Amino acid sequence: MRKNRDMHGYKAVTSMGREMCGVSGSKISDRQRRMAFWAILLFAVLVRCIAFGSVPGGVNQDEAMAAVDGRALAQYGTDRFGMRLPVHFAAWQVGQMSVLLSYCMVPFIKLFGFQILSVRLPALLAGCGSVAVAYLAGRKLLGERFGLGVMALTAINPWHFMQSRWALDCNLFPHVFLLAFYLLLLGLEKRRYLYLSMLFFGLTFYCYGIAVYSVTPFLAVYGIWCLWKRQLRAGEVLLCALIFGAVALPEILVMAINLFQWETIETPLFTMGYFPESIRGNDILFLKFSFAQLGRNIWAMLKACFLQFPDHLFNTLPGFGPLYHISIPFMAVGIVGFTRGLFREKDIGRQTRMLALWGFLLTGVWVGMITYEVNVNRINIIFYPLIFLGGYGLQATGRFLAERFQGRVFPGRQGFFFTAAVAYGICFSLFLGTYFTSFREEVKTYFNVDFLEAVKEADAMEGYERLYITGNMDWQYNLSMAEILTQYACGIDALYFQEVTDVTGGRELLPYSERYHFVDVNYMKEGDREGLYLLHVSELDKLPFDVETVMETERYVLAEIRP
Repeated sequence: MRKNRDMHGYKAVTSMGREMCGVSGSKISDRQRRMAFWAILLFAVLVRCIAFGSVPGGVNQDEAMAAVDGRALAQYGTDRFGMRLPVHFAAWQVGQMSVLLSYCMVPFIKLFGFQILSVRLPALLAGCGSVAVAYLAGRKLLGERFGLGVMALTAINPWHFMQSRWALDCNLFPHVFLLAFYLLLLGLEKRRYLYLSMLFFGLTFYCYGIAVYSVTPFLAVYGIWCLWKRQLRAGEVLLCALIFGAVALPEILVMAINLFQWETIETPLFTMGYFPESIRGNDILFLKFSFAQLGRNIWAMLKACFLQFPDHLFNTLPGFGPLYHISIPFMAVGIVGFTRGLFREKDIGRQTRMLALWGFLLTGVWVGMITYEVNVNRINIIFYPLIFLGGYGLQATGRFLAERFQGRVFPGRQGFFFTAAVAYGICFSLFLGTYFTSFREEVKTYFNVDFLEAVKEADAMEGYERLYITGNMDWQYNLSMAEILTQYACGIDALYFQEVTDVTGGRELLPYSERYHFVDVNYMKEGDREGLYLLHVSELDKLPFDVETVMETERYVLAEIRP
């Protein structure tokens, strides 16, 4: 009885999708669908593989941190500090890091060694796979054509393209959530997928810390709705909660340990750490509430997501935004139209599926309100629902214009979609042209190319036991950043960093704390020990002693103290 009702609901959703998208009565054959699916997926994979690993060049500091911990996991089953199989990384100590992306790096580091391709492959695979999942979720919501449309929009989306090509830990969050979201839709028909979705919802806790206060309310509200509308039984919801809770529990305990300042908990399977220097709680509004900050958070969200103002260069390209500026009106139409349709829908099964997408969007909005002045990567959970609703708005606009102006000045539905496809194709072509030319050069600074080359050169020079390394990255000054980039560039062994051994990279050196010194030239004094100094060119005249240049690049100088 339940199966028949669910299948009826699925057919109704498919029919509704065709009507909403303006394709009622228009069928797509299985052959056409397969050809379109594989063509879009192959295109998405190929363009994401162009110059992969070299654009962006260098490495971002958070990317380097995830990589260094991933290498330690691959070699010793610990993070770089020696914590065994951590549930959450100590990372920067004052700011922690999620672990799932680094764990995903482990097999590639073991297979291909410690290199940029090994570090970035998990992000590439997640990005390419999510293009296919976007189609599956779109098809489940509103039918084949809508699914293919959403898939195409995802394939050419600037945000999606850029985050697929470098390894920022939090960028795994929206992909895992999207997979869980699709399995949730399937689970309304077949319960085994529902329970599987809870596993992946639980895994989001290891992608990004905001999952704790975003995924949890999403599931709680949706579960209450499904109980109220009798789409799920109480026992099914309880089992879902148990599976989700079991997977997420270690991360939840990490939050509790650090909130209540408990001791680190070690188990045979993993370690839940206490981080005494953490300041991460300052990013969450309801732990330090003010209406002024709420207003600033909302404005930051509007700028980043809906108005698409410029963000950090490594997140978006100026002039394109995360979703293309031409998508703004379609997103507005899609949000209004979909919300209106949701509240007018009479079929409960259909409405429940629609509510999942609406809840996906509201989860992103909630993150934007609660999290401190978000940028694109902090609110990445919102972009999939915006792509879906932008596609919905695009097709609804085409249908409206065709019905309103057909036979006069408007070329018809097919003409509108062809025009839209050409417009988006031009946008993507211009985006790729910019990404692989001017962006390729401009972003080198933010991915620390010059510093990485200079510190690697300094570490390889013979005759210098001690290195003094600046915290000037040319775009910001940060000693902790200089240290982790040095560990990445020089391939510093985790045991050597912990001073368990004096050997790293096959070389026997002074202990780590004696060899590597990360210095601020403004606080250096006469009498500092001799060694090799890696300094920014702007710092030479700030030194309290004379140095002799050993090597010089455009931005950095290797120098030694004059005798």
